[in-house]
Amino acid sequence: MFHHCQSAAYFVQRLLQVVSPDHGRVLIYVWAIEQDELSKRKVPSNGTISGVDVVVPWVLSNTPRKPTKSEQDEIKPQVFNRYYHMFAKGELRGLVDEAAQELGLHIGRKGKSKRGVDIVQDGWERSNYYVELELWNLQNKVESL
Repeated sequence: MFHHCQSAAYFVQRLLQVVSPDHGRVLIYVWAIEQDELSKRKVPSNGTISGVDVVVPWVLSNTPRKPTKSEQDEIKPQVFNRYYHMFAKGELRGLVDEAAQELGLHIGRKGKSKRGVDIVQDGWERSNYYVELELWNLQNKVESL
């Protein structure tokens, strides 16, 4: 979904705005530049430690069943190229920090601030980076007393 927004930070901001601070969590997974040995993705090296934009082919199969040998030669699947950003280490976390700051949210566990976002966990798993976020709002707790 990042590629549909004006910026990745904008996308993270929208997520933070729509999730309930009373019990909401967000889990974001993105493709990583660092691919494991089982990955089929080929990532061009850009010689830097920043993310890289790639075009990924998406093959649309028009057959609802497995074609016979004779049909395989005749069937030409449609291929659509789609844009994707492959993330570098720390880049996703940086987007979360940027989005939270722009929204005036404290980054970290509940504290003296009224509103914030806690980064529950972030890391790398099977060629993807992920970040799990939990929103919190002390203002609601005080007002409900």
